[in-house]
Amino acid sequence: MGDSTASALPPVSPADPAWPGSCAPDGGRRERDVIAAFSEITTEAITTTQLEGLLGLLGRKLCHLLGVMRCSVYLRRDDGRFRGAAGYCERDGDISAAVQAQEAGIQGDRFSREVIDTAAPVLISDVTSDPRPHRRTMEHWRVRAMLGVPLVFDDEVIGLVFVDNLDQEHAYTSDDVALAELFARLGALFLRQAMLNADLTRKAAEVARQKNTLAYFADVHRRLTGAVLDGASIQTVVELLGELSAKPVVLYNEDFRVLAWSAPEALKMDQPPVLSSRIRQIPSVRSTLAGLSADCPSAVVPPTPALGLGRRQLMCRLIIEGRPSGYLAIVEVGRGLERRDSKLAEHGATVLSLQVLSERRQTEAEGQAREDFLSDLLHRERDAEQLQRRGPQFGVNLSQPHVLVRFSLDSADQNVSVSAGRKLVGNQLARELSAPPPPAVSLPGAVIALVPLDEAGAPEDLRMAVAAVRNELAPRLNVRAAAISAVCRSPEDFPLAHRELREIDELARSFGWQGGVVTADELGLFRVIAATGRVKEAVHFAHEFIRPLRGSGDDTLIDTWRTFVTTEGKVQATATELGVHENTIRYRLGKIRKLVHRDPTGLDCLLQARFAFQILDLAGW
Repeated sequence: MGDSTASALPPVSPADPAWPGSCAPDGGRRERDVIAAFSEITTEAITTTQLEGLLGLLGRKLCHLLGVMRCSVYLRRDDGRFRGAAGYCERDGDISAAVQAQEAGIQGDRFSREVIDTAAPVLISDVTSDPRPHRRTMEHWRVRAMLGVPLVFDDEVIGLVFVDNLDQEHAYTSDDVALAELFARLGALFLRQAMLNADLTRKAAEVARQKNTLAYFADVHRRLTGAVLDGASIQTVVELLGELSAKPVVLYNEDFRVLAWSAPEALKMDQPPVLSSRIRQIPSVRSTLAGLSADCPSAVVPPTPALGLGRRQLMCRLIIEGRPSGYLAIVEVGRGLERRDSKLAEHGATVLSLQVLSERRQTEAEGQAREDFLSDLLHRERDAEQLQRRGPQFGVNLSQPHVLVRFSLDSADQNVSVSAGRKLVGNQLARELSAPPPPAVSLPGAVIALVPLDEAGAPEDLRMAVAAVRNELAPRLNVRAAAISAVCRSPEDFPLAHRELREIDELARSFGWQGGVVTADELGLFRVIAATGRVKEAVHFAHEFIRPLRGSGDDTLIDTWRTFVTTEGKVQATATELGVHENTIRYRLGKIRKLVHRDPTGLDCLLQARFAFQILDLAGW
């Protein structure tokens, strides 16, 4: 309909007989028709917020004035192109949708270009013989004759109106052309006013939207900060974010372990909608996550149904003290992501970052206070009554029996910080003992933990638990030796137990011992002898004590004797431990008696054998 052309007509003045209202016979009638038409157009221009309705009305009124069936109206866009805006056909009614798919003034459309360039009406009386219209467009719309009229405001073409008679010939008089030009110029005035009104309406709506958005985020800020000031936990803040967004919210740490999550009850979710490791390896997801920073704190991870990611996720980075410290995700479930969700996520991430930092600092302060308490306990720097009174605030009941567990560290080979090493020891002990993490203190080259016992004393599995802790920590923490103190039943016992553990560690260093776990009770007499400093003589004694058995070439005798000593000289317990008959044990003890020329069941021999085997164990034999 646009997309065609013809010769520009000379301008028509009010003195010309073609001017509506001149002495032409029907001038008065047409003038009244124009006034009546613009009476209705004026109301539409004042009240409408949709330009399409006003443009359709302009075209429809012009059709009625000219006695034709069809019109199309085009508006100039900011880029200078003229796009279809509205259309009317007496036979088909509103044809705006079809017109809006068209563009006027394209290549090959010299008709429309002439209307635009001359800013004057252009008439084509015979489309089939005129080279200026866009041929395919004219054939598609079955146009026979067409009049193109510019909508001119302030000497600038802001739109185009094309009229034709739908597959029929129509003779346009100079009167018709002058009327159309006048109508278009008046229409341009109303159109420009309507465009200004629409622009003002849009701006007012944008101002209202921004005002609502600011009010929303002011409420978000008030509720989030209020919750934190009231002492809300991280989980409570995440639940509040889920309530504000009406979507699932997931908080991850830096390794993508879920720290907290929440989802609207209506979704009935029992598992957080997480980004699995497989999804995070998708190049687009990996790239999106890698691009998050303080300058670009949030981004949307698009869905990839073929790879298992069926929903969009808004990911936001948590930055704590300048370092990346996790992610906050708002997941598109139930409701679609909105523009304000990114701001909500960023605001929530900021609040959570501050809260995580606060909790971290509080934990560090509590940990330092706990360390100070434990250090006072080990060195007896405060009186017993004060220590007993302060204990409960650190979860320590000194009226309950405890042991000290010392993990001696090879500091030269450590790849973790002192505080991280202490935390690893405490957490692993908690897992092995199925209890809360015990208080622990870091000393040069060691971590000492305070482990509570039940009233019956040290449990049988404590040694095994400490050994398991050492094995579990091996990949990250080089534990050279582990030792368990005697049972402490009052504050006065702890300094002595601490000193004993230091002595055991010095013994282990002297022998280069890299064994498993040793207890203070096991080394009783040996510690007293070794304290004289004659370690070499002690080792020589141990080797000489069992040398006759080594010379026999029968290693089962040494294993039998060692087990017999460990089971406190009990034949039945030794047989059970070695899985043989009791008579076999008696037979072997007889052979040992002949080789060492002493009775292995005698008390004196048992004490010497225990001493010798302890030395050999420490020396790694």
